[in-house]
Amino acid sequence: MGGYLGGCDAVFNDARIAPEKRVSAHFGVALDGRVHQYVRLADTAWANGVLEAGNRWPGAPGVNPNLESISIETEDRAAGATPVSDAQYAAVLALCVAVILPTCPTISMLVAHSVISPHSRPNCPGPRWIASGRFAALAEALGIAAVA
Repeated sequence: MGGYLGGCDAVFNDARIAPEKRVSAHFGVALDGRVHQYVRLADTAWANGVLEAGNRWPGAPGVNPNLESISIETEDRAAGATPVSDAQYAAVLALCVAVILPTCPTISMLVAHSVISPHSRPNCPGPRWIASGRFAALAEALGIAAVA
């Protein structure tokens, strides 16, 4: 999320915008650990876009990744250098452990957006997750592979 949780709330909950532009995510997590759900896990969210040339998407070939993924946006206050807070990391981990993995037990990978869309999202989730080690730590804590 390039911004604030409130901005995601405004866009994803606006019935005039979200359906026609197909912009949505399953969850948003604030720096203070608040979690908002926008799309039911049984439904498709459109945050992951489409496969771009040069992608390293490990899912089914030619299948839109939105149909095979759960998306979590994380607040960064519109500054990609904002570190992942301990509260945000703990909330994402708890969300995955308590809600996502029990509902979707076949999930085996944590995939960076840049893997799917290397041209339009080359820095997503960016150094705040990747270089900090939080992305790899999250995957390890969940017992799944990290694909970044």
